Amino acid sequence: MPGQQLRFCKMSGAGNDFILINAASTPLPRDPSALAVALCPRRTSVGADGLILVEPSERKDADVRVRFWNPDGGETETCGNGTRCAARFALIEGLARDEMMIETKASDIAAYVSGPLVTLRYAIKPSLTPDLSVTGPEGRRSGHLVGVGVPHLVVQVASMPDGAIEPICRPLRYARELGEAGANINLVEIIDRHTIRIRTYERGVEEETLACGSGSLSSALALCAAGQLESPVTVETRSGSMLTVRFQRETDGSFSQLELKGPARIVYWGEIADSDLPPLR
Repeated sequence: MPGQQLRFCKMSGAGNDFILINAASTPLPRDPSALAVALCPRRTSVGADGLILVEPSERKDADVRVRFWNPDGGETETCGNGTRCAARFALIEGLARDEMMIETKASDIAAYVSGPLVTLRYAIKPSLTPDLSVTGPEGRRSGHLVGVGVPHLVVQVASMPDGAIEPICRPLRYARELGEAGANINLVEIIDRHTIRIRTYERGVEEETLACGSGSLSSALALCAAGQLESPVTVETRSGSMLTVRFQRETDGSFSQLELKGPARIVYWGEIADSDLPPLR
């Protein structure tokens, strides 16, 4: 894209920050993964937890198509806070109305935008493996493995650690019991039956993020299945922002009507010349 300006929007979904680009109107390099690697590093580039491309869907039953890349260049199937940011971005860019259907690799997600608040409603049926024993740096740990398009291991703690969680979570993220791709790791402290506190180590970012939408959703579902929570669940994220998770527990123990609500804030709009981009591999 010689001589072009790459227009983007920096957004924050409860502390999860992303670089969003309108793929329908912005010239892009052939390899979006290389663009993610170039733009997501902090201090030396724009800096973000991920890159999100938004464009009109080619399907008649969806409004926009959204794709997600982690800072390491890996494409991920879905992202809760990223999808909420994408919904508000699509409305601002004129790609959809305030009620829209979003196509992602994992599933279709309905989104409802009301100013800076965005609510997602999922049709996906989550998978749940309770009380999975995994190998950690301090021996065996038990957690609940949840799939909501991406895998999350939910580990309950009596009280949230004050310091860095990477020494605890990084070995668990690669635990052999979680398979070759591993999983995101969520440390969760229960405050009461409708409130939890969470800290999440995200794969692809390979460190703690200030919030994780799919991690919040997974944690609420896992601990409800364990008999410790009831809908609705308020989730206090590392950033201090609150997310709200709602769901219906069916008589057979399964979950339906999954909902994630929270803020999606515009940080700034920017442009970067292709000549100023870090080298694309």
